[in-house]
Amino acid sequence: MDNHTKPILPGRGASDYERYLRTDELLALQKTPEQMSHPDELTFQVVHQSSELLMKGAAWELHRAHDLMDTGEYAKAARLMRRANRMLDYPISLLHILETITPYDYHIIRGGLGHGSGLDSPGFVSLLHVGPRLGEVFFRQLEATGLSVDDLYRQHSRYFDLHEVAEELLEFDERMQVFRFHHLKLAQRIIGGEVVGTMGTPVEVLRQRMEHGMLYKALWEVRNEITAKMNTEQEKH
Repeated sequence: MDNHTKPILPGRGASDYERYLRTDELLALQKTPEQMSHPDELTFQVVHQSSELLMKGAAWELHRAHDLMDTGEYAKAARLMRRANRMLDYPISLLHILETITPYDYHIIRGGLGHGSGLDSPGFVSLLHVGPRLGEVFFRQLEATGLSVDDLYRQHSRYFDLHEVAEELLEFDERMQVFRFHHLKLAQRIIGGEVVGTMGTPVEVLRQRMEHGMLYKALWEVRNEITAKMNTEQEKH
């Protein structure tokens, strides 16, 4: 009879679970207590490393969704975008954990960051890159279908799958803006709103990036158009 407790996968670890997920390596990526400048540094690293993993996963799914949109497989694309958007909920919520680090303790940790900054996040940068590409393929497909954004929303039952893609794009756009907002508030809460960050980048730049970070302006503006049209029709009656 097979011994199902004995690992059969190659690698290090007492179980196949540990070997498949490479937990020995993963859990060795944080500083040891002897290396830490402050006990809160483990929380700082775990939050950022977890966020990078989640954003990497989200970007992967969005790239897959891009390719599916390009071939007209809108339902499949929307499903992957929905998955990515749910993954992005967690980096947003993880920012609130960092708010539990006090400003004085943060500055002790900050001393070991060198010129590191959250603006350098590979995960967030990858999302910034895939975002416009998603928009390009979506609006190209919309044009090929002969629809305006308003047409798509007015006939959403007829073009349900493409409409779902539009809504997931809006969800993604919103999450990117919300992440930026909470990142801004975290910076203001920990280092202040009128100081220079680790890159020499003022917190004001974070605010400006948040204000001008809208990815799919047409999907937001169509709401204004719909409301204006509905109000006009109601006034006629």
